[in-house]
Order: sequence, then structure tokens, then C-alpha cells
Amino acid sequence: MFAPRGGLIAAGVTLLLVLGPAPIASGQRGGGTDITADLDGVRIKLADVAKWYCDDFEYPAIHCFSQPEDEQRAMSFMAAASTTPYVTVYEFTTYQGPYMHMSQDYSILGLIGWNDRISSLVIHNSPGAVFWTDWLYTGTRYSICCYTQLGSLGSFDNSFSSVFQN
Repeated sequence: MFAPRGGLIAAGVTLLLVLGPAPIASGQRGGGTDITADLDGVRIKLADVAKWYCDDFEYPAIHCFSQPEDEQRAMSFMAAASTTPYVTVYEFTTYQGPYMHMSQDYSILGLIGWNDRISSLVIHNSPGAVFWTDWLYTGTRYSICCYTQLGSLGSFDNSFSSVFQN
């Protein structure tokens, strides 16, 4: 017998409260990694990451900038950006608005402010990525292959809640 959907949600919330949150990035699979974020060098809440121009190339630190030019300048000095597989997600279609260069897997994008907020993306240095419409790599799966650029996500606009990079 199946529990009603509301019952499953309540059970999931209870489980999270008892066991603590699931790891949100691949670096946490071994446990104990604390993710931090800063804006122009000043610490910010993780939930505010999606408001700015950010990257996680120095994971577990997420670095954000108030101006995209500053993030691009910082990234130009990052050797990791040229060889590390990553995806860039944007808040708006056609690669507009706040963005984040993600080189990690995130099982709960909401913890870094990106839940149901992605409208366009670019796959860099990677064979692809898999986005999911629900937390913890569940729900509808959306696989993107091979150095792809998507200026619009169509019916998947603002629907992704987790990402796993291939």
C-alpha cells in the first residue's frame, strides 16, 4: 500500500531532521566537508549564492562576485577552469542574469539557492551532466551531452533541483 504524497513528504522531512541533510556535493560523500560562500571576499549565506556570479572551482569554497567582469577576471587566473569538467547555469534564458560555474555534483540545489531557478546552461570540458527535477537525484531526469549550450530549457525551465556531472 502506498502512502499519500503528503505523507511521503512529511516522512522525508522527518528523516532529514533525524539524520541531518544529505550531502549536497560530491566532495561531501566522504562526509564532513563544510561548504562556504563569499561575495567579493565577504562571507555570505549559501542560499544567496544564486543572486551573484559564482564558481566552485576551489570547493568547498564557493566564490561569488557582485560584477560578472570580476568573476571572469578571477576565472581567467584559474587553471582549473581550463581542465576541470563543469557546467555553467544561468538564472535567465539566453545565458543572462546571475550564473554559477559548477564543477561539483549537488544533490540539493536549494541549499545553494539554485533550486527551480535554472533557465539556460552550458556544458564545459565534460561529456555531459544529468539534471533532476527533485532533490537527491530523483524525479524526472534530463541528460545533456557533450559540450552543449542550451539558451532555453523549454518545459524544463526553472525545474531542476539536483545535478550530477558525468
